[in-house]
Amino acid sequence: MVGEVFERDSAQTAFFIGGHTGWDGIDTQLDSDFDFPLWQVSLDVFTGKKPMHALRDQLKYDALYPDPLKVTTLTNNHDTPRFMSLAGASLEGAMLHTAFMLAMRGTPQLYYGEEIAMRGKDDPDNRRDYPGGFPGDSLSAFQTNNRSAEQQRMWQWSHDWIKLRHDHPALRNGRLTDLFYDDDAYAFARQNKKETLIIVFNRANAEKEITVPAAAIDLPNGAELIPLHGAKHGGRVSGGSATVVAPGRTAAVYRVE
Repeated sequence: MVGEVFERDSAQTAFFIGGHTGWDGIDTQLDSDFDFPLWQVSLDVFTGKKPMHALRDQLKYDALYPDPLKVTTLTNNHDTPRFMSLAGASLEGAMLHTAFMLAMRGTPQLYYGEEIAMRGKDDPDNRRDYPGGFPGDSLSAFQTNNRSAEQQRMWQWSHDWIKLRHDHPALRNGRLTDLFYDDDAYAFARQNKKETLIIVFNRANAEKEITVPAAAIDLPNGAELIPLHGAKHGGRVSGGSATVVAPGRTAAVYRVE
């Protein structure tokens, strides 16, 4: 059971999640809360209102949760404007926002229509019918041939990131470790006992060299960073670090071997 604690404050969100007793002596026993605080920062970052390192700054509040893996991340909500109707929104920003939520700890919730970049302002405009009707309807955007180029690009991106999460347990239950952050980029690892993935977000228009410290995630010299998604070239750990070239306006995933 997930609590819709509609707060942008992690302390409030953490108070209501189950697994601990609050100042009132009550354990709510809620399995999860929606992570509205991280959702809001992600919206702000990927519409250009905040720097990329704001994501890392928000995640430090994970220390407040009994288990950060139990929160529910979200791309959007039925009570709020859709991403593509926000000031500063772009298709690439929507793609990065979706990828970030699918790369994060917790359980992701994708609001219907976000996977094809639907528009929608305040409720009820954000609850429009799916374009073309239900699956099986002749004009439904559930069918590939009825999607615009933009809708198909967003759909394929969402599909690919959902598959990455499905195929790689570290994205579902791995420890999250910061590796690099500045105004335009954020790199972190998701790591469990079986695999280590490095995820690099670069919202700048140009490609960017990202150097990650190997010791932070116990990588030996010689370890290879193999691109899984979003990048053509990987890197190798040498002298205690590894450098990759992150393409602009995208997110890349590397598997360590």
